[in-house]
Amino acid sequence: MLPIAAEPVPGTLDILPRYLAGAENRSLPIHRLLAAPAWRQTYDLPLEQTSVTSPDQRLRLTSNRLDPGTRWRISAAPDATAAPRWTAVLSAETPEEIVAATAQALTLLPENSDRTGQNLPQDARDAFDGDAFLDHLIATGWRGLGEHHGVRRAVSPDYLAHAFLRRAADPLDLAAGCALTVTVGAEQDDPYWQARFTANTPDQVVDAFARALLDPAPLRRDPELMDERLLAHAGFTATETGLAPLPPAHVDEDLTRAAAQALKSLLASADGYLNVEQVVESLADFPLTSHQGHTTWGELPGEQQHLAAMLTLDLVMDSARYSHQLLGLTDPPLPRAWEEQTRGAVPALPLGELAFGNEDLWSAAGLVAAEMIATADVPSGILEGIGEHIASRAVEGARWHDLPDHVWQPASDEVCRRFTALGDKAGQLFAPGSPRRAPLVEVAPLYLAGPGRLSARAPAAPLLAAGWQFIDTPFSDVYLSPCGRIRATALHEEGGARWHAVHIDPPTGQRVWHVTADEQTPAEITTAVHAALAAALAGAPDDLRHPALSGGLESLADAGWTMDGMPGRIVWTAPDGMASVSRTTSAAALTDGANPNWVVSGGDRRPDGPGWSIEMSRHSPRLLLQAVSAALADPAPVARLARQIPAAHSAHLITTTLEQRPAAPAGSDRAAAARHRTVDTAAALADGAPVPEQHQSPHRGRQR
Repeated sequence: MLPIAAEPVPGTLDILPRYLAGAENRSLPIHRLLAAPAWRQTYDLPLEQTSVTSPDQRLRLTSNRLDPGTRWRISAAPDATAAPRWTAVLSAETPEEIVAATAQALTLLPENSDRTGQNLPQDARDAFDGDAFLDHLIATGWRGLGEHHGVRRAVSPDYLAHAFLRRAADPLDLAAGCALTVTVGAEQDDPYWQARFTANTPDQVVDAFARALLDPAPLRRDPELMDERLLAHAGFTATETGLAPLPPAHVDEDLTRAAAQALKSLLASADGYLNVEQVVESLADFPLTSHQGHTTWGELPGEQQHLAAMLTLDLVMDSARYSHQLLGLTDPPLPRAWEEQTRGAVPALPLGELAFGNEDLWSAAGLVAAEMIATADVPSGILEGIGEHIASRAVEGARWHDLPDHVWQPASDEVCRRFTALGDKAGQLFAPGSPRRAPLVEVAPLYLAGPGRLSARAPAAPLLAAGWQFIDTPFSDVYLSPCGRIRATALHEEGGARWHAVHIDPPTGQRVWHVTADEQTPAEITTAVHAALAAALAGAPDDLRHPALSGGLESLADAGWTMDGMPGRIVWTAPDGMASVSRTTSAAALTDGANPNWVVSGGDRRPDGPGWSIEMSRHSPRLLLQAVSAALADPAPVARLARQIPAAHSAHLITTTLEQRPAAPAGSDRAAAARHRTVDTAAALADGAPVPEQHQSPHRGRQR
């Protein structure tokens, strides 16, 4: 609602902006001109009009009671009987103070001209300048709306007054195509009042109208004489008991919440506005905060830049949940706005070898979020999707899309202003102490950490280092031992790589044993199996022919796992009950070669759950079982992307932020060891670090 300028005198109101005051004393303009020397008044009773003319009868102000649309007509002619050279008309509800100020300019026209602007040379005229008029309006806070089809437009801050300048107007046309029109009212087709000027109107007259229109002094009115619509836009309504203030259509908190909603919609749709390549380009010259030198993102290897861009988009989208905090709102975090993780394949990079850390990613996310806010071409477009949101806590049931344009538009402007100002604060979403998710984390225990699909071929690194042959096939990767007896195969599936290792007896061609790990198996466990194979084949190949009839699980016992015997099998169970090792003891089952002798599993094994399993045949060697049990019992955390943590396991995981590590010297034996740290479990639990949630894809927002 529009403000009241000052404390009103009882029974009257001081109205601002003054164009909302309406007409009250319609004789004032005539009285003002009659005060000028030698100006004369005449009456035309049949037409019910009164005229005031200049001493030379060339200038005329006419009050026409029969036509409200042209109640006031100001004109000039070469002589008393000639047709007007220029004309201005103002409708009946035009505030008389504005009409009087405009008419008073007639007495100030130069005496050395015919006051029409028609008989002087072009360079000597007081030429009409409609652009100067609109520029004056815009300089005082009106908004320029551009120029379309030869019509330049401007609108007042409250969207209740409009100005139109027509370039190709007929110099004498006062109809819809006149040179300059100003309308006041919520509906342009049915304005409260309007003023129209032909193209030859002297500049002094138009300037006088502009000064009166924009005068910051309020106009005093009796509310009983005001138009109800004008009174409503001044913030009041007439009731049986007297004048009452209208409730606001919205309050300041509504504007703040709308700005927060707009920011949330933008950030949650980050990958709808930007792709990974655009983020890489944006960050190219941005320095890494963790590097003491001047290393920029663009100087990192391409794969690391690609991964960092994906994680940055993840962070920007996730920050939408906390966007309200930038506007001082204390609401709890908003729900996630997406259902799937950011699109795109994760680059195959070992996390321990990254040249960037969480601090670098948070800093990059702040930069990208700020750029998204600053470069939104039309911030108001973001508001189009929130029309159903409640707009006011003062009016029950009021919603944004129910508000009239002259109420919604200024509110939208203010929301956009607050939204745009957030570009300077975007970094606070990722500042120390802010609620956020670390994109790089360490989790324990290993058997609940998920597969960690950063590198599909990483588990084969021990085999390649031992000289095994690599054979690339369309659907799998095959690694063949130097002796040709053992083959490890990675079968590529949609969910990851299923690993299968088999020992073949050359004389018979029969399998001695086989081990299969499904695609959900943590990569560290599969790597441990391959490391044991490579080491045994190189140092003690005979050990690969001895089955694990007993022993091999000592690591589990030392870690507190419990053993239970039951008919047909023995089961070792982790202390948290989330992993197990099972051995079949049934003679019938062992006779049937289709049944595995050993089953190792971890996590949620329900259909479509993130659990995993390893199956080992009856004659699998003890050293492989030892490798698996040692990996299961190892308390050291493993590095993961937050987006890869299985949501179903989060409540059972100890999660800590992956700290930035100094780069290890080339060839250092400590390089691999630096990838894992021992976590103080009590400290991790005390910190209460939020468990990373599953990243999901955002609802697509407006494209830029």
